[in-house]
Amino acid sequence: MQEYHLDERDLRLLHALQIRPRAPWAALAPVVGADAVTLARRWSALEDAGLAWITAYRRPGARYTGAIIEIDCAPASIASATADLADDDEVLSIDQTAGGRDLVLTCLCQSDADLGRFVLDRLPSIAGVTTTRTHRGIRLLADAQQWRLRSLQEREITRLELGLPQPTAAQRGFPLEVENNVAAILRDDGRASVAHIAKSAGISPVRAKNALLALLAEKRLIVRLEVARAYAPWPVSVWYFLRVPVTQVEAVAGRLVGLQEVRFVATTAGLYSILMMVWLRRIEDMTVLERQLGERLPFAEIMDRSIVLRTPKHMGKRLTTDGRRIS
Repeated sequence: MQEYHLDERDLRLLHALQIRPRAPWAALAPVVGADAVTLARRWSALEDAGLAWITAYRRPGARYTGAIIEIDCAPASIASATADLADDDEVLSIDQTAGGRDLVLTCLCQSDADLGRFVLDRLPSIAGVTTTRTHRGIRLLADAQQWRLRSLQEREITRLELGLPQPTAAQRGFPLEVENNVAAILRDDGRASVAHIAKSAGISPVRAKNALLALLAEKRLIVRLEVARAYAPWPVSVWYFLRVPVTQVEAVAGRLVGLQEVRFVATTAGLYSILMMVWLRRIEDMTVLERQLGERLPFAEIMDRSIVLRTPKHMGKRLTTDGRRIS
């Protein structure tokens, strides 16, 4: 790990890309404080080292079903089960954890029927899996697209947001095949140019641009920056499993979204009302966070928590043992 280092300029660049992941380098330069050529060169170095990358994913909605699945394995089978599950397209992320479960899967299926097949048919076929607990997502309130590195000042953030408005759709109603092709290209490279998208998808540049704008403007596709957690200022990741009275679920979940540490909040149909994942600076900060939750949200009962030891797969990408992207 010593050979890699994210300095303050890197963190400023990455924060800017969190806000506008597809922005031209020339537009980011005045905010980050370096010229466009320098930013492009540094981004290439970070990406090549697997320290940061930009990807895309479908947002759970009418066409897609999300779920968090806890898995217990025989101790000797954790590695093999992880490797087997990493090959499944439905599995976006795999966290190997310490706590009341061995693995936490983040899954996205095309329908409830597909989720059922994955849970009932696929998971039992994996050697070493002993127990599974599935939490079908009801509502995703926050994911890592809202989480920030906090390296830019508020005025710089405002300048970037106002100077680069969010995309607006010029046309609606693209065939599903076109949307899927564009989504697959951006999943591999979230900054892929319109020309590259057009060539790879076999469509005209105008059609590629309009399809891209429609997907982004309607938030059917989310493009976001990812950073290798071990090299960021927040190297500790923790899953929280909360139970909340049904009359308080929405209110509690909404307040959790506002916490700076939060990277994921969802209400679920399962043993727990709310699942939350956070990034922290130190393991000791768990105590601080949990005290704050107890003081501010007395209705929220923390039923369990698990510290992430490794993340072999994240948002569809394979990672090294220290969290850098390899594929």
